[in-house]
Parts: sequence; structure tokens; C-alpha cells
Amino acid sequence: MKSSLSRNDIASDLRSLGVRRGDVLLVRGALGQVGRIQGGGQAIVGALLDAVGVEGTIVSLAFTDTAFIRKPDPAKPFTVDSPTYAGALPKAMLAHPAMQRSRHPNCSMVAIGRQADVILAGHDAQSGAYEPVRKLVELAGKGLLVGCVDSSPGFTTAHLAEADLGLYRRVMFPWLNSVYYLDETGGTKLFKRRDHGLCSQGFSRFYEHYVTRGILSAGMVGAAYSIMVPLREAFAIERELLGADPRFAVCDNPGCAMCNARRWDRVHHAPAWFFRRLLNRFGRSADGA
Repeated sequence: MKSSLSRNDIASDLRSLGVRRGDVLLVRGALGQVGRIQGGGQAIVGALLDAVGVEGTIVSLAFTDTAFIRKPDPAKPFTVDSPTYAGALPKAMLAHPAMQRSRHPNCSMVAIGRQADVILAGHDAQSGAYEPVRKLVELAGKGLLVGCVDSSPGFTTAHLAEADLGLYRRVMFPWLNSVYYLDETGGTKLFKRRDHGLCSQGFSRFYEHYVTRGILSAGMVGAAYSIMVPLREAFAIERELLGADPRFAVCDNPGCAMCNARRWDRVHHAPAWFFRRLLNRFGRSADGA
């Protein structure tokens, strides 16, 4: 392993993993796992663009915060310039001169490349949160995880499958997540989330099914273990499994608020979750006394 990685090194690793010229690629990553990179995040973006070529497109999540329960601040509306919490990769993509970003106030996406405008078109406050992913599926795109296979598992196609199956209706009071945004005329409007995704920590349960169906490829990008799947096939698997068992992807973390306190079909776990939270809070207070 080299002490530092160049843009060409990373592009070579991406090609070895199966990225091809012309690919439409939905990518998420923990860039710190890749290793020391000459040029930082922009080198990663450049390597991805090199790997897919001028006919290809790279896409990532540029999600932003909402206010939960509390009233959002109208002086801080979402705009296409709002910072994302989704990590170093989308931040680097947002800084790229050729980037395009959708206008969904909570689940915007960023794209660079030939199909960027097609993928992001119409993704705004009136759109379903994960509709760009549907276009990626239709375009026979690929999903790539770089260094976050365990820490941030799964592909956003699973959230699209949840939406298509109506599973977002199991989220309690999704409209408690709200934010102001600027519409195309510059007016400030209130957005209330209606199709909140479920917990993604259990999405690793899909992995064995990708392997069984023969669609998962794995390899190293720098020092980062990475996997890739064709999104159309992954989406079909996720929809099949979630359709058969809507609780398939419930995570094992007893402290997870979504899986234990914010789903109507898991509301019976809420008393234990709240009690555990109280114990943890009082325990920390006692330790600090």
C-alpha cells in the first residue's frame, strides 16, 4: 500500500472493482478509510469522473438537516447552497464547478456528468424524497460504497423500495421534521416531511442476498473495502424482501430511536427505549456529579 494515493491510483482501483466508462454511479463513501489522498476530496471526485468518462455520471446524497419537533428557523431556509451533513464526498462534489443539485429541502442529491440534469429534474419540495434513485434504476446505474460497507450500510434503493411499498406510513408523525426553503421565485415556504425513510443500519441484511443472486462485486479502493451492485437488480431484491417482511431491515440496536420508538409497528418497544434513555441520562449525570 502506498503512503499516499494519486487520482490515477484511485481511478485504477475503481476500474478493478468494475466501474466502466459510461456508467451512471450512485456513490457513498467514508473517504478517511481510503488512505492519504493527494488532492483530498477533489482527487476522489476526479478519479470517479475519470473512471466513468465523459459519457458517465456520478451521483451522491447531499441531504440536509430539518428541525425535529421544534420550530424551524425561517431565517435559515434550505437553498442549493446549503451545507450537507452527508460527508466529505458530497461536500467535494458540491464544490465542483460542473455540479448540479436538486432542490428537495431535506433529501437533495448532487450529480456531475452527462445524465445529471435528467436524474435530478423535478426533485423538489413536491417530489418524493427518493425519486432520483428511481431514475438511476431506470438508467441501469450502479451503486458503490467506498469504506462504509459496515458503518453506513446499504444502498438508497432500499429507501425507494420502502416508499413504493408504503412503509414510510409506519413512521410516527414524519411531519415533525420540517424546514423552510426558498422556492423558485425566492419566496420562503415551510416544508414538512411526509415520506421519511426508515432506519438504514439494518440494510446490511440485504448483502447476503446480493451475494446469493450473484450481483455483488467487492474490492479495495485504496485501503477502503468497497462493494458495488447493479441498482436495478438490488432494488428488485430489496422490494421483494421488504414486501414479504416489512420488518426485514429493522436493526439490532436497542438504542435506535427509529426502530424502537418512531415506528407504529414497533411502538410496543417504546417504553423500554424511553426507560433505557432515562437510565443512560441519569447515569451520565451521576458520573459527572
